[in-house]
Amino acid sequence: MPAAAARPRAARRLDPCIAAIGLAAIGLVVLPACRVTSHPTEPHAPPAAASTPKSWDEVLDAPVDLEVRTVVSARWEAKRKGLVNLRHPVAKEAGLKNETIPIVLHVGVIRHPDAGDFIVDTGVDTALAQGDRDGAVRGLLRSFTKSMEPLEPLAAIVAREELEVRGVLLTHSHVDHILGLPDLAPEVPIYVGPGELSDRRKLNGLLRPTHRRLFDGRDPVRELDPATMIALDPFPAVIDLLGDGSIWGILCEGHTKGSMAWLVNAAEGPALFVGDSSHTRWGWEHGVEPGKFTSGDHALNAEVLQRLRAFVEQHPEVKVYVGHEL
Repeated sequence: MPAAAARPRAARRLDPCIAAIGLAAIGLVVLPACRVTSHPTEPHAPPAAASTPKSWDEVLDAPVDLEVRTVVSARWEAKRKGLVNLRHPVAKEAGLKNETIPIVLHVGVIRHPDAGDFIVDTGVDTALAQGDRDGAVRGLLRSFTKSMEPLEPLAAIVAREELEVRGVLLTHSHVDHILGLPDLAPEVPIYVGPGELSDRRKLNGLLRPTHRRLFDGRDPVRELDPATMIALDPFPAVIDLLGDGSIWGILCEGHTKGSMAWLVNAAEGPALFVGDSSHTRWGWEHGVEPGKFTSGDHALNAEVLQRLRAFVEQHPEVKVYVGHEL
C-alpha cells in the first residue's frame, strides 16, 4: 500500500492488540483478564422454522433469493505471525516468514427480499475515515491505526448500496470488526455468538474505553442462545437465524469465545463468512490456523478451521470469505 509505505516502521507493524502487549512488556500497565464490554446483552432465539433439516444437503437444496457480496472498507497491514501460525509444520515447510503483509477490513452485504438488509462485520466508521480525534478511536489505539487506509466507511457503503440495515452479524468482537458501528442507528440489532461479549481477555482492559464508545447508546446486543441451536454435521451448534433457511450462524469457538461463521444460503450460490477462524486465503487453503491474534483457544481454532474446510470440501459450490483477505 503506497500510502502506508512512507509511515514509520513501528506504526506499520503493530495491530491494536499488539499495542497492549508492548505496553505491558515495558511495565506501563498490568492488566487482569476482563470482559470485552459491560454493554448489556439479551438472549436471542430464532423464529420457529417450518422443519428441522437433517443435513446441509437439505438446507442447500432450498436456497433463498438473496443477494450477497463483500465490500472493502479499509486496507491495513499486520505481521504474518499474528495471522498465521508460523509454527505449524505446513507453514514451516512453506518457508513463511514473519513479514508485514497487507490485509483488508471488509463488510459482507446481504439483501433479503423480506427481512431486509444485513451486514457481516462493520469495516470502519466515518469518524475514523476522516481522522476525527473525537471519534470512538482515540489515544493509544488511534496511533496504531495510522497505517490504515480507509476506502469507504460504513455510512458511505450503506448510502451507496441504499441499504436499510436490519441487523449486524458479527463474526466476533475484536475491535477491527466493530469499528464501523457508530455509523449505524443505535436501534439496529447486533447479533453475537454465545458468551462473546463476556469473554475475559487480558488485553480488554486497554480496549474497553474504545468498546464502550463503539457500543455507546445502542440497544442490548442479541446473544445467540445455545439452547436454540442444533447439530448439523460437521458442526455441533448452528442456528437458522431468520427461521427460513436463508442465513445460518455456525458457532466457531476458538479464535474467541463466541466466534461465529455466517452461511448465506443464496440462490446465486451459497457464501460462507468464516471471520478470523482464518484470517488469510493462504491459511484457509493450507489448513493452517491463525497465530498470535487468536485470543481464545488455539487448539479449538485449529479444530474449527478443519470443520469449516471439511464442510466446503463436501459442498464445493460454497464461496468462502476469509477474515482479512479477498
